Amino acid sequence: MELLETLYGMKAKNSLFYDRKVKIEYKKTIIYGPKKSGKTHLVVDYLQKFDKNEWLYIDFDDVRVDKFELTDEKLNNFIKTNHIKILVLDNFDFSCDSIKCEEIIITTDDNTAYIKGFYKQFLYPLDFEEFIAFDQKHFNVEQLFNRFSNTGGLPEVVLYTEDNFHKKLQKTTRDIFTNEKEFLIFKKFCEMQSTKVSLYQIFNQLKSKIKISKDFLYNVSNNLQKRELIYLLKKYNQEKAAKKVYIFDFAIKNGLTFKKDFLKRFENMVFLELYKRDKEMYYSDYIDFFITDKREGVICAPFTQIERIKAKMKSRNSHFTNLKLQKIWIVTLGNIGDFKQNGINFTLIPFWDWVLGR
Repeated sequence: MELLETLYGMKAKNSLFYDRKVKIEYKKTIIYGPKKSGKTHLVVDYLQKFDKNEWLYIDFDDVRVDKFELTDEKLNNFIKTNHIKILVLDNFDFSCDSIKCEEIIITTDDNTAYIKGFYKQFLYPLDFEEFIAFDQKHFNVEQLFNRFSNTGGLPEVVLYTEDNFHKKLQKTTRDIFTNEKEFLIFKKFCEMQSTKVSLYQIFNQLKSKIKISKDFLYNVSNNLQKRELIYLLKKYNQEKAAKKVYIFDFAIKNGLTFKKDFLKRFENMVFLELYKRDKEMYYSDYIDFFITDKREGVICAPFTQIERIKAKMKSRNSHFTNLKLQKIWIVTLGNIGDFKQNGINFTLIPFWDWVLGR
């Protein structure tokens, strides 16, 4: 019991915390999401509402914690003896499966984790609306967007005040991986951000640099998708077509490569905002994102002028008609306007208005 007594006496605190959209509302909750997305801070902030003697916090990533001592029997006896109401298993490895407590909160980066009777809540990195709450220095929405587009949505990077964000991005990203090959595969996916790619192409580009098998690459790719570190978007009605790669935080590429492509980063930003709301979507030849249940399309055109957009949309009318589109959002960086062509409503809207108004 010595370990549990020590952990019980150590009360976790947040040095700095800003509210997130996600709230803990169920007594049996699994919070999952990528490492560094803010799961621990969310839970620790929640605990501050209760008397310190009512909860026990265990971080399974803490090397000082001997997991072999944390048996179900020992935990249950300790919880009962100390009248603990809330048990937090942070970065849980699911080594215990019969723990009894009035309230149990689990955090993990494995989105396949499941325990009967538990509510699952995904925590993404900051979206633009949450970012605004974190940034206390800028008040102009365009300034906020510029910083957001450079730093991304990982809370500890956003709160980092130094100019060399790329170093913080590198460290934060490396902390996610314990295996160097997995990190290099993830880095390659980041380099292909917002690009159509097949795993065979990835394999051919990597095999000359690291010793790797196709099976290993496929396994790592599946794991990265399960952990929602990457997303591979399918082409509509073409299952075998190359998929488009998006990263769980659009700015990570800035820290991993000198290659800069704002248009691809912007597209990834739009994807993440959509994914949080409309997971059933595809890309097509002329639509960046096709939301099938709403028959809506989203096109990323940050700098294109409205007259040029109108001409492009007119030339693609037959494609839009085949998809039975009713509405197309054209996400910009300032251009505003509405027009209608062949029964389809088009709206040009700045990214910040599109996000905050949805």
